[in-house]
Order: sequence, then structure tokens, then C-alpha cells
Amino acid sequence: MIVRFVIFFVFISFYVYATDCEKPKMPTDDEWNIWLTNIKKEALQKGISQNTISQHLNNVLPQSKIIMRDRCQAASTMTLDEYLFYTITKDKIFVGKNFLKKHEVLLKEIGDYFQIQPRFIVAVLGMESYYGRNQGKINSIIAITTLAFDRRRSDFYKKQLFAALEILDKDLVPSGQLKGSWGGAVGMTQMIPTTFLESAYDWDGGGIDIWNSYADAFASTANYLTSINKNPWHFDTTWGREVLPPNNIAAFYETLEQINPKGCGAVKRRSKAMSLSEWSDLGFKKINGDSLPSRNDIEARLIMPDGLKGRMFIVYQNYKNILYYNCSAYYAVSIGLLSDKITN
Repeated sequence: MIVRFVIFFVFISFYVYATDCEKPKMPTDDEWNIWLTNIKKEALQKGISQNTISQHLNNVLPQSKIIMRDRCQAASTMTLDEYLFYTITKDKIFVGKNFLKKHEVLLKEIGDYFQIQPRFIVAVLGMESYYGRNQGKINSIIAITTLAFDRRRSDFYKKQLFAALEILDKDLVPSGQLKGSWGGAVGMTQMIPTTFLESAYDWDGGGIDIWNSYADAFASTANYLTSINKNPWHFDTTWGREVLPPNNIAAFYETLEQINPKGCGAVKRRSKAMSLSEWSDLGFKKINGDSLPSRNDIEARLIMPDGLKGRMFIVYQNYKNILYYNCSAYYAVSIGLLSDKITN
């Protein structure tokens, strides 16, 4: 396992430095102080107490390494196969199987309540924090304030900053210290602060604790996946499946709609929604060559994360909910595949 982590680090480092990343120009002391003063005023207007603002913002300074991490994300340079090789590892599958079995009773109870299969809850925690083991140790206020100042995603991170201050102001963090990833995500679930305020769930009655309570982490994940954007989770179907295309796939590809979902990166192509039976009639098959199920009651779309030369998937309504957790086709597919592997 240590060897794999070393390889992963080297691989990621290569891609980070191989990417044409713009070195950030850090603000002068005056520029930073003027901006931070305005942020403090805005936080006060939003109802954050002066004590919380002073305690967490008075001595905060921008970090160039945080901006570089944001601009030079390695996953943007990978193919799907490379991404899956480093995210769905044998050890992650093995640990996930044991984790699912160990918490079987609690997961079933929470899954039944929110009407979601437990394997998806476990897959999200596996992908986000290696089942709670890797939650991050970076001061969230420093990370988020830095990213709120940086022009690339300033508006988004200003919202996260005010949400993070609200979390601290309401004393919702058991340790009193908000820590997590360089991007401001926290806990086993790696929720961003706005998502925490919207979806974090106190299942065991001891106060919301997605850092130490598996019950709260499970319930918070389930709550988010099943309530996001008023798009219901379909308890009786899965996320999708990998498929083999028909021979005329190149011509079919040109008919696909071009989309650029807000926050989801480059333009992609996707199909209109059709039933599984219609996809079968077009010549799409299961990855083993068998026919797709003849069902008219399941709405599905075709996605091609790497275009015509890459792997193809027929995805169902639940895929959309996973995509809202992290707006990346690579991520959503990896959650689906990991959920399959930890139950097989």
C-alpha cells in the first residue's frame, strides 16, 4: 500500500508540473488588507459575530501553494483509465468490502430511511476520504480565504468562506477547528461548507459530527445524494453500466448534443434520454456482449468521458445525483464502479 501511495505521488507530481500552470501573483500587504477588511464587513452584515470574525480572520494570510493546487489539478490531464487506475485500487475495494460489512446494520437503517443503497454511501466515503482515514489537515479558513481572493473562482469561494465562518460561529465543529482539504472540503464526507450547512445530518443525536461519527457521515451523505436539486434517488435502479457501442457509433456521435454544464469543465457530448430498450435496439450491449435489459421504464443517457476512443457508459437518473457531489464525469463514473466492486 505504501508503494502504491509513492507511485501515486510521483504520478500526480509529474502531471502537476507538466501542466502549463500559471504561477500566482500574490497580493501586496495593502491589497490583501483592503480586501480582507471588506470581507470582514460583509461577514458582519451576514450575521457572523465579531468575535468569530476576529478570531479566524485577523491573522490569516494568503498561501501561494493553495492557489497552485487549485490551478494545477492533475486529474484534468488524465484519461479516464488513468484516473480509475489511481482511484479504484485493489486495497480501496478490499477495505470497502470490509467497511460495508462492518457497518451493515447501521448502513441498512440509514439506507432504508433515505431510500438509497448503502453501497453508494460507502463508495462516496471511500473516494472522498478513504473511508474516513484521510480527512485533510489544512486550516479551512486559510485555504478558503486564499481561494476567495484568487480571481479564478472568487465568487464561489466567498460563499464557502461565509458558510465556513457560520459553521464556526454556530459551534458546529466538535473540535472547534475547521480543517480539511486544500479546497475547503471537510470531514469523512469532504463536504464544502455550503453543502455542510444544507445537508449535514445529526443521525445519532449527539450534534452533527461528520469527522468522528460514522452515523452522521453516512446520514449526511445519504441526505445529500437523495435530496439534491429535487432530483429523487431511484432506490430500485443502479447508477448505470459500461457498454459496447454499435458499429455505426462514429455517425451516432456526431448527432449528440454538445453541452457545457456550469462548473463541469470543458464542452462534452451527451445523448438525449431514452429507455434501455431503445438503446438495445440501437445496438448497444453490455460490456460482456450480452443484450441490455429490455426495459422501457428506465430512462438512460449515453456518456463518453473520453470521446469516441474511450470507454462508454449508459447512465441512469442516479448518476445525475452523484454528479452533483462532484461535477466531473470521471468522478461520478468512479463512484458507480466502486459501488459495484465493493458488493461483488
